[in-house]
Amino acid sequence: MRLLISLALFLHLKVFATNSLQVVTEEWLPYNYTNAEGKLVGRSTDKVRSILDDAGVNYKITSYPWLRSMHLAKTQANTMIYSIYPSPERQNQFQWVCPLMEPVKEYLFALNARNDIQLKTLEDAKQYLISIVRGSVSEGYMTDAGFKPGINLDLTSDPSSSPRKLIAGRVDLILHTEYTASERMKELGYDYSMLRKVIEVKEIDNRRACMAFSLKTDKALVKRVQDALDKYNKLHGES
Repeated sequence: MRLLISLALFLHLKVFATNSLQVVTEEWLPYNYTNAEGKLVGRSTDKVRSILDDAGVNYKITSYPWLRSMHLAKTQANTMIYSIYPSPERQNQFQWVCPLMEPVKEYLFALNARNDIQLKTLEDAKQYLISIVRGSVSEGYMTDAGFKPGINLDLTSDPSSSPRKLIAGRVDLILHTEYTASERMKELGYDYSMLRKVIEVKEIDNRRACMAFSLKTDKALVKRVQDALDKYNKLHGES
C-alpha cells in the first residue's frame, strides 16, 4: 500500500512539474510592464495569461532586466520568455511559439530642438549616438547594419534610461515604438511633444514577437501552448 501511495505521489508531482512553467519577461510598455499596483500587465501579458490558462499550464510571470530573463530562458528547464523576436542567432537556442504579436513599428526619435538631425536613410544615423537596450534584437540588427557600441551605439540594460540620456543631451537618438516613447516621457514628467520621429526603421518593423521556451522544456507542453495560441489568434487575431 505504501508503495502504491508513493508511486501515485511521484506521478502526481511529475505531472505537476511538467505542467509548471517559469515565465520571464522585461519592462516594455505597453506590451509587458509592471503597473502602479505592482502587477505585471500589458497587451502581451494579458494574451500570454489567456493562452497559458487555456492550455492548462501552472505558471508564474516575473519581470527582470532583459539579459537576466534571456539567461534564465536559455538555461532553466520549463522556462518561457516573451515578448521575444526570432533572429538567426536565436533560432536554435529556443523552442518557438509564434506569433504572439503583430509587427510593431519602431522609430529613431530625436529631441524636437535638434533640428540639425535630418536622416534620409538609416546609414545617415551612423554619425550620431543612439541609445538602445543591451541584448535586444534591435542591438543585433543595428550591429549587423554596421553600428558599433561605444561609437554610435549606447547600450543600456534599463530601457527607461534611454529617454533620460536623450533629454540630458548624452545621446542623440533613441529607438522605440511610438507608444513606448510617449509613455517613457510621461514617466519622466515630460511631454511627448518634446520628441519627433526622425526615421522609421522598417527592417525591424517586419518582425513578429513570439514566446520562446528553453530547450529543456517539455515538448508536449510547448505543443499545447502553440495549439492554444493558434486558437486565440484564429478567434481574436495576432494583436
